[in-house]
Formats: sequence, C-alpha cells, structure tokens
Amino acid sequence: MNWKDRLKLALGEGKVRDDPDHRAMYSGDSSDAPAVVPEVVIHPESTEDVIKAVEVLKEYRIPITPRGSGTSLSGGAVPHPGGAVIVFDRMARIKEIDPEDLVVVVEPGVITGNLHRAVEEMNLFYPPDPASLETCTVGGNVAENAGGPGALKYGTTKHYVLELEVVTATGERMRVGRRTKKWVVGYDLPSLFTGSEGTLGIITEITLRLLPRPPKRFTLLAAFPDEVSASRTVSEMVGRGLLPSALEFVDHKCIEAVGEKIAPFLPEGTGSFLLIEYDGFGPEFETQVEMTYGIAERNGMLDMLAAEDESTRRKLWDARRGVLPALESLGYAIRHEDVVVPRSRIPDLIAYTEKVEREVGVRLASFGHAGDGNIHVNVLYEPGEEEKMARAVDRVVEKVWELGGTCAGEHGIGTLKRELMKRELPPVVYEMLKRIKATVDPENLLNPHVMFLPE
Repeated sequence: MNWKDRLKLALGEGKVRDDPDHRAMYSGDSSDAPAVVPEVVIHPESTEDVIKAVEVLKEYRIPITPRGSGTSLSGGAVPHPGGAVIVFDRMARIKEIDPEDLVVVVEPGVITGNLHRAVEEMNLFYPPDPASLETCTVGGNVAENAGGPGALKYGTTKHYVLELEVVTATGERMRVGRRTKKWVVGYDLPSLFTGSEGTLGIITEITLRLLPRPPKRFTLLAAFPDEVSASRTVSEMVGRGLLPSALEFVDHKCIEAVGEKIAPFLPEGTGSFLLIEYDGFGPEFETQVEMTYGIAERNGMLDMLAAEDESTRRKLWDARRGVLPALESLGYAIRHEDVVVPRSRIPDLIAYTEKVEREVGVRLASFGHAGDGNIHVNVLYEPGEEEKMARAVDRVVEKVWELGGTCAGEHGIGTLKRELMKRELPPVVYEMLKRIKATVDPENLLNPHVMFLPE
C-alpha cells in the first residue's frame, strides 16, 4: 500500500484528495511565486486528523505545507515539490467567546472577518485586521504574525496570542502558553510559533486575547499633492503624540488603480492621500482632529474629508482595502514587498522608490501602514522583466537597510525573501534560527523550503 492509500485509510477518502484538478487549486498563493502542484491535499476536521496525517507523512518523509486561504504574499503557501498540503477549511469553528476573561478560542480555519463580527456582536474587539480579512484565516495570521492598519495603536497578531495547540513534526500534540493575561513559566513558546510560517509545527487551536470594543470611531481622508508631503505629515503627527487607530498612506499610482472607488472623495491634483482613523470614547476627537488638520495643512494638504456617517466610512475603507486588488487587476505580475523603516525616514524611502522606478524601468506603486513605517512597495512588471524586478527589489531593500529598517514587516519570509533574510540577519542569529528548526523538526518535513535557503 502506498502512502496516499495509507492516508485515505487513516483519515477517510473524503478528507484526502489526489485528483489533478483539486490538487491544482492548492498549487499557489497570492504572490508571484511559481506554483507547485502538491501530490495530495488533506482536509482535516479535527486535531486527531492532523496527528494521523502527520504520522503517515512522517513515515514516508513527505514534506508538509499547512495552508489557510492561500493569501500569502511571500510564497509561504506554495507547496514543496512532491509534498502534501494540509488545508484547514473544515476546521473553522469559533469554539468559545468569554466576555468575562476577554478571550476567544478558535480553530485555525476561521476567517478573520468572521471572528471580528462574532466578537463585535458581544461588544468586544479583536484588533488585528489584515487587508485580506474577508478571506484570510486566523491560523494563517498567526503563522505569519499578520498586522494591518490597526497595528500602529494596537500591535500585531503576536500581541493577542495567549495559548496554542500545536501538532509537532513527530505527530505529538502539545499546548503552549496559558489563557491568562500574564504567564512567564519557561520560554515564550507561543511567540516562537507565531510568525514561524509553518516551519516548526502545525497550529490546530488558538486562544486569543480580546479588548472591549471602542464605542466611537472618527475617520478622516487627507489629500496631498504628492507622496512626500503626505509622508512628512505622518512623521509629524506621531512626533506630536497623536496615536490614531489607523494611519494609512496611498501613492498616486495606487490612486489611479483604485479609480472611481476613491475619485469622488479627492480634490483635483491629488497625488497621495492619508486615511486616518481615531477610536475611543469621544471627547478627545475634537482636539485630535484639530491637531491633525493643522499638521497636514502645514505640509501642503489640499483638502480633508471627515466621514460623517458609517456608509461614507465604509466606502473610504473599501477603497483603501481595494488598492491591492486594483493593482492586480492591471494585468502585471507583482512582487509585493512589505518593508519597514523608521517613521521619520518614510519621506526618504518614498523619494527613493521614484528614483528606482526611473532608473530601473519598472513600475513601483506604494501604499501601506505609514503610522508604523510599514510601506508596501509593489513592483509591477511584465513577462521578461524578471531581472529588472529583482534589481528594483534589491535596490529598495538596500535603501531600507541603510535607513535602519527591515525587509519584512507582516508578510513573512516565505520562499521569496529567503535570501534577503539571510543578508539582513547577523550570521550567528541566522544559524541559531536554523538550529531551532532542526531541533523541533529534525527530519525537515514542515515547510522545508520556507524561510531558509537550501543547503
């Protein structure tokens, strides 16, 4: 009996698919990484199913790629050649919401937007909000340590992970962390697994911290003639002590791409805009808006729009969240870079991307979470321009390092940034990460092609 038949016997044929059309559906992700068709796709319905699958795959030394919705922008959900994909679409239950202890327990396949709505119905709040929240999964968010617009004020996924159930590469089930707010017994293993991109274990249950839901939100759109004036406004706002719940930046190429979704809200001559949102209890909004307006005006703002109702607010956010799909609809291949620089250096980075575009000859479109310095620089290129794309990426990342930043803020390393990770980290740190991987996955079966360059 071959290993595929062993899997079907252990889990049931309905949970194990090896027909070509089904396998092809799970061959790629949302990045421009080349697709790889897996040998088999597994749809577990419980932790016990995951354990059974790992036991068989370990025996035959089959590489394993855990997968949520495939929204990875770094190639992290692309299977290893000859490998198996474990998809968590059938483990998508919200198992518990505890309003007294402010925790929620979920399976990894829960769609992030569904989690938001479920806790908000109980007047609670889960802050991490990736742009793909209506399609990405909580398990994928934990694996990548996803961020989003709210990270400036509220932090990223790792700040909300309390406890994890994990299946190891040897097929053992273990729980790490506690559902209490404080816990310092041993090493911080929940943080080790968060952001590990499926290389250390397979997450099968997640306990997250919640907050009380802020009762009020106030949303502003500030239009500027160019990107540098908008990015200077960001620096000054944070330097003056303003802490919006979101502070988003969009350049002129992204404005063109998103088109009619945003055009009604922008004055003529807009070359960049900031989407700014404050939340809280209300009395402080007036002071925050006055300060924001003054700073933006000093930096050349053309106009500022306040969303007077929830409908307008939704339209503004739909436009912002629609930037990446709009860029993708233009027909180019896109390399998605999610670099981070100190906020004060955003103007330098934006000016440099314009220089790279002129000198290299590919299109660069930038948007992102300017409040925490996380700018998504997207390289748009045609077939045959791969060398130009790579040169543009290399120049942008070199500049980011020069400015004191990092090559990856929230998309992970995946397969596309392995070489950049090795260049960014000191050799002693890189080797330590490899030793951790070798210790918990001695057969190198869990996403063996992700994060680290092949030996």
